[in-house]
Amino acid sequence: MKFEIEQDDNVTVMTLKGSKLDTKIAAELKSQFILLSKAGESGHLILDLGSVNFADSSGLSALLLAHRLYRDADKKLILCNMTDRVNKLLEISQLTSVFTISNDKTSALEHIDATA
Repeated sequence: MKFEIEQDDNVTVMTLKGSKLDTKIAAELKSQFILLSKAGESGHLILDLGSVNFADSSGLSALLLAHRLYRDADKKLILCNMTDRVNKLLEISQLTSVFTISNDKTSALEHIDATA
């Protein structure tokens, strides 16, 4: 899985470009989350999961690491464009109350602007 990163003002948008969020990509994602959360100019993170149809425990672990890093840095992490399968996995794992979830990038940006 590859990903694209766009930075605009105080928001970074990371778009995952593969269908699986699993052990094959989790380590690379974790490294990227650490780098982004430490970079002063990267600000808040919107994570676009629109192409992801499968996630395993390694993928969830990467998302939870990102959540902790951004929370501890007093920055926002918003998941958006989640497929029904990934959303269902977060519900079953009781993680929907942990993450801020938006339908799309526009509503994620609006949420950041409203809480800034």
